[in-house]
Amino acid sequence: MPVNQQKPEWKELKVKIQNKFGKLSEQDLEGLNGHMDKLTSTVQKVYNYDQKKAEQECKAFNETLERIA
Repeated sequence: MPVNQQKPEWKELKVKIQNKFGKLSEQDLEGLNGHMDKLTSTVQKVYNYDQKKAEQECKAFNETLERIA
């Protein structure tokens, strides 16, 4: 789900991502370029998770976003 980085929604989403995944740097967030499909690989790299763990964490995060929306 690409999100345009210039839209206010992306700025709000970046804050939510940072709150959930506090180890992600501003550079990591900018590297997403608004593309949520890149979040799993970024979380995997920064947190040193295996693929399955990163997918579980990101899926749980996305589910919380869907409940809020």
